[in-house]
Amino acid sequence: MAKHWSIVAWALVLAFFWFSSPNELTAAVPPARTQVAIVGAGLSGLATAYYLRKAHIPYHLIELNDRVGGRVRTVEYERSGIQIRADAGMEEYWASNPASQILKELKLPLISDVAPSSIVIQSHLYPLDTESIPDFFQKIFSKSEFEEFQKFQTKVEPMIRVLQPNRNLPDALLKLKDISLAEYIRDQRLPSKVSEWIRISLECEIGTSWDKISALDGIAEFHVFLGNGENCYRVKGGNFKFVESMAKAVGLHHISLHQRVTKVAERKDGIEIHYIDMLSNENRTLKANYVVLTIPLFHLKTIQFDPPLSEKKWKAVQTMGHGSYFKAHLFVPPSAQHFWMRGSGSILPILSDSKIGVIYEGNPNAGNHTRVITLLVHGDWAEKLNHFSMDQVRTEIFDGLEKFWPGFTKEILDAEFYPYADGAIASWPVGRSRFDSLSNEIRRPEHGIYLAGDFTETSHSDGAFISAERVSSQIIHESQRMEAASHR
Repeated sequence: MAKHWSIVAWALVLAFFWFSSPNELTAAVPPARTQVAIVGAGLSGLATAYYLRKAHIPYHLIELNDRVGGRVRTVEYERSGIQIRADAGMEEYWASNPASQILKELKLPLISDVAPSSIVIQSHLYPLDTESIPDFFQKIFSKSEFEEFQKFQTKVEPMIRVLQPNRNLPDALLKLKDISLAEYIRDQRLPSKVSEWIRISLECEIGTSWDKISALDGIAEFHVFLGNGENCYRVKGGNFKFVESMAKAVGLHHISLHQRVTKVAERKDGIEIHYIDMLSNENRTLKANYVVLTIPLFHLKTIQFDPPLSEKKWKAVQTMGHGSYFKAHLFVPPSAQHFWMRGSGSILPILSDSKIGVIYEGNPNAGNHTRVITLLVHGDWAEKLNHFSMDQVRTEIFDGLEKFWPGFTKEILDAEFYPYADGAIASWPVGRSRFDSLSNEIRRPEHGIYLAGDFTETSHSDGAFISAERVSSQIIHESQRMEAASHR
């Protein structure tokens, strides 16, 4: 009787989390078999399931953590009796990101912004206020500088248009992987202010310094700044709404948490996925026809493959680089807005070109309630902060803020800090590229195993969705081929 009661009590606890928490949606037991096993329930795993569901192909997701969403994390605070939500992980989606279509299909409320931002160049702040983007650029640059900037855009635009994975690129273009972005920009002999705008704008996108990334991949990142810049979207109220909506769309009963995959083995009757239930420490097996691994590529070494993955795949993984991010949430009263308001409008976000990184509002439209100012620190400074004690982090962040906005630190009511895991951001160093043969090998299915996730495509969330489109299309095509062959 006591054992029976403990099972019932545990079920009630799980049910509570199922219906009450946006970050802990389900504790479904993995089935013995499915057609597609998806390892990882981050954005790429959920998106892969979303596409497979549309094609009526059975799937099941298994996730190591106690929640879905991966690097998406919306934190809920209570300040002065008011509930505040702010994203502590990834949060924006460019218009070219396939996620934008899913966001529309799920009918989620969005906040829209443009790519160019207020920016500090050579110690001078150029605020983007209410003027048009062309007028903003002409405020930053002289007439001759603006002309050179436009020439640069005209030069790289056709290059960017042909940059597609698994496409044979012209040799002249592919050779750009062998020099750094910094070297390439220097070779263009642009005015110093134009070069600095490019550096500062791109470094926050690539999560590392421009001398650590290949020119080819740096140019690819410039796509969001072509013309007047690409629109980007944030989910109003927090990204957990996107994650939660996708999880419900693919079916909560198709998602299992607390499961760590230890082995993927090809067998005559399919593929065996060995995993450990982290709550019971039981080693179990799930069989599937196909396996999609969406975990970061540097975590592949924690899984045993039988037969092993190709040497070329391992070489591709081992020669990749990484960028770094670190986030801070700063709580300030509404009266502090004079630091970022100009007239009736906000000049945030600001690319500060300093150790405090990008400054933007974490809870836009907060009205007269506590404001959250988010700092997205990137590159070398993020790398340092990710390894500092939180006391050291606070000292460095406050020092940087005081230099940027004298007196601002006196307004801060509280602060919370969110390190990123080592190597959480994909990067392709000089000599490598997301468009080279090694990266194409990563995208090639092998032994029924498909690699997905942003690391297989780009440095951002668009890579998660691009890879989900790729692997789901590959699996759908292969399933149709196998079904047609069985009827012959």
